[in-house]
Amino acid sequence: MSPGTLEFLVQKCLSEGNMLRASVGLFLFLAASSRVDAQRDSAPRVLHKVDPEYSFNARAAHIEGSVVLQIMVDENGRATDVHVATPLGFGLDERAVAALGKWQFAPAMKDGHPVKVRATVAVNFRFPDLWFDGKTEPGQVPFNEALSALGQSANAMKVMRDLARQQFPPALYTVGLLEITGEVVAKDPVDGLELLQEAAASNYGPALYQLAIRQLEDSGQGLETMRRASLNGSTQAQFYLANRYATGSGVPRDPEQARAYYSQCAANGVPECQYALGRMLFDAPDRPERDYVQAVAWVELAAEQGIPQAREVATAEAARLTPGQTRLLTTLKGQLVNQ
Repeated sequence: MSPGTLEFLVQKCLSEGNMLRASVGLFLFLAASSRVDAQRDSAPRVLHKVDPEYSFNARAAHIEGSVVLQIMVDENGRATDVHVATPLGFGLDERAVAALGKWQFAPAMKDGHPVKVRATVAVNFRFPDLWFDGKTEPGQVPFNEALSALGQSANAMKVMRDLARQQFPPALYTVGLLEITGEVVAKDPVDGLELLQEAAASNYGPALYQLAIRQLEDSGQGLETMRRASLNGSTQAQFYLANRYATGSGVPRDPEQARAYYSQCAANGVPECQYALGRMLFDAPDRPERDYVQAVAWVELAAEQGIPQAREVATAEAARLTPGQTRLLTTLKGQLVNQ
């Protein structure tokens, strides 16, 4: 098996198991613009916070990630001038902003007096038990071991086929794709496609993406399947849809929709998405400063993963940053990508 195929096969997925509730984690980082003196100066701190709730659409689609908000904490300890720096969509941006409006801060202090300061807030939406599934969880360890040994051990393919017979979606997808391409196993595109369809029936994101690509190639249809793949965690589908909406290819051009899809796959660590999102923010008309710094952050993250164009842009832009922007850049780079 070629390294590229193995890398292609190893992808994240989101389970579609029934959820009774979702807990929401919150992380707050406040970036004050001035140096804090221990005696008379202080950064703002949270006195009271209200947890946001999942929207119906996000809960149904099992969307996870972070909504990054840039705000001003005023002299009365209230969040004002709230802007969504990194959206998640599915109604979660609005839920994050609504919850933040109920928070109370102790204001920042300068020379003993309350002052306004800029702040960055990351609101994390997580399903802590998303991956628990009595039927699929026991298969994950042998699947990972078999996947890493494909092409090197005959037993690895036997384990993979056994897991596929047990209807383990990642194994169904892997065996199906190998049969379609003829790598490691005898080529059997008919049986391979059936296995992909079985994995897709379990809402396995990578399998849905493969079916969507084939539907688009055969009939020009498949955008709805592509959207399902995106909802179920396929970063390839998110990147595909982002490019479509960014260029207006086959769909009405929609920069906001493109940005939302780019944000999802960028937050999941895909460097091509990070670079594309950074370029989109750079090129936006009447771009505010907060979007400029976020653009540099995304481009730097892409550069760190080896995107050559990103490295050139990041080097040029880093030289233009003010000290305050550099501090904000460091903060954002730690918040923008899902951990």
